[in-house]
Amino acid sequence: MIDLLTKIGAGAVSGVVVAALGYAKAHTTEDFDPAKFVQTVVVGAVVGACGGEMGMSYEEAYNWAASVGLITLIEYAKKAVWRAIRR
Repeated sequence: MIDLLTKIGAGAVSGVVVAALGYAKAHTTEDFDPAKFVQTVVVGAVVGACGGEMGMSYEEAYNWAASVGLITLIEYAKKAVWRAIRR
């Protein structure tokens, strides 16, 4: 059980780092958009956790998550939570 949690945790942390760096790299002179940043980091964490559990690279896990609709589901859930918080 600890091994499973370690793989998921390590994958999630690496996913957050990859997503945050990707967001920073793509960021232009626009104002910082916290909603977009949070979405990017949450998707990165979930994809990284899945990859860590399944023994995949981040890219493989991202492609898998996109093909099964997981990324779309995460984006919808994040938007629903974000709207509930902003009320």
